[in-house]
Amino acid sequence: MKRKIPLTLAALALFGLPACGGGASAAGGKLIPEQATIMAGIDVAGLMKTKMYTDNKAEVEKQREWKEVADAAKACNLDPEKAIASILFGTDGKDGVAAVITGEGIGDEKNLTCVADKAKEKNNGKAPFTIVDDGGKKILKMDDGKGQGFIVDGRTIAFASEPWKAAVKDLIDGKGKAATDGPNKDLFARADQSKHIWAAGVIPAEMAGAGKAAGVDPKDASGSLDLSDGLAIKATVTVASAEQAEAAKKKADEGIGMLKGLAPMMGLPPKV
Repeated sequence: MKRKIPLTLAALALFGLPACGGGASAAGGKLIPEQATIMAGIDVAGLMKTKMYTDNKAEVEKQREWKEVADAAKACNLDPEKAIASILFGTDGKDGVAAVITGEGIGDEKNLTCVADKAKEKNNGKAPFTIVDDGGKKILKMDDGKGQGFIVDGRTIAFASEPWKAAVKDLIDGKGKAATDGPNKDLFARADQSKHIWAAGVIPAEMAGAGKAAGVDPKDASGSLDLSDGLAIKATVTVASAEQAEAAKKKADEGIGMLKGLAPMMGLPPKV
């Protein structure tokens, strides 16, 4: 089953593109419900400082889609390179999904209203969301009726799928328990959240089934990517036995070898 969640403001508001759905701030982790079995974060601001980004920035800015997003952002008092600083994502692997986005001016109601208005120009007069008052709090009512957005503060917005709306609202109000304090907190902490991209979680049943078919019984996994100097990848998978761990390591080593060979074609520096 596919779930549609807003992952970036540009995709959501300017083009109305659904995303299947950071390191993100610790505060953001406090807005992901304890039911989460998987969490991931993207340090967007950090990525934009890497050599890989700066080396390719000119090419990116030549793309028509980027120019449209950048122009619309600027018109709404948002710096396209600062409006999204981090993205934090959590899910229970089913219908529960939440995302927290931080950045300069991203939670300003006037800016968001402007973004929604700009989106109308791209979607035949149909805005992806409207901002409404809900008991003194501003929420983003999604046009498709699936899920809800919350203005947390001037730098933070949060989104929740329908099943998690109440839980995310409670966390914003200082109630409930967050994933960082929940049953999987140690698993999430295992990932190095200081890196540009990180993820950790319980292996979903369908993915575990594929692993079993290959002779491995994976339980959970964590990992991170750092692009500060080439590409550094760190990954850990918990499996059922030491024998399975050795077999999995062998396959992973083979995969890394292939990745190193493909790095130049992917625009990555040789140091991987």
